[in-house]
Amino acid sequence: MEKETLGRFDRETRSFYALVIVNIVGAGLAMSFGVATVVNNLIPMINEWSIQLLRTAFTGLALGGFVFAIRWLILSAGLFGEFDDVRDELKEVSGKVNEETLTQLIVRNLAFYRDNKPTIDKLKLGSRVTGAFFLLSGATAALNVLTVDFTGPIGLLTAAFGTLLCIALGIVGVYSPYFF
Repeated sequence: MEKETLGRFDRETRSFYALVIVNIVGAGLAMSFGVATVVNNLIPMINEWSIQLLRTAFTGLALGGFVFAIRWLILSAGLFGEFDDVRDELKEVSGKVNEETLTQLIVRNLAFYRDNKPTIDKLKLGSRVTGAFFLLSGATAALNVLTVDFTGPIGLLTAAFGTLLCIALGIVGVYSPYFF
């Protein structure tokens, strides 16, 4: 009974861990897209010595997205740090399980979830958005693999690997909140 409970608890911690990691990846991607958009729109305006309304709007939107992504990253990393303590304790007791220690870990984990529920709900949404982005990227990459004539097997293999990786990350991002 204790081994079964420990196994279920371990699966739940891995699911939460995946949720947080997907959010960190999503925040990093959002930051990089924000910086890329700012650079791509700001440099031409500086070179041409003119302010273009559309480029200025995209630059402002990208800066806002960048700030949002930094907040998202800090939120995810903060929760990751707190949860990592629970995970470390679980790893310590995995070999020597007793009912009292397992109960203490489960109660501590429940208290962690209760204390961080609003943040966890935001991370669930962030995970779904990141997963949808990766699924869209995977679909685009799959279309590219099917329609582009690659010059050799290495190009085809790397494109196929990237496609499968995007689809796998998308599935994890979309479905990890449901397992949690």
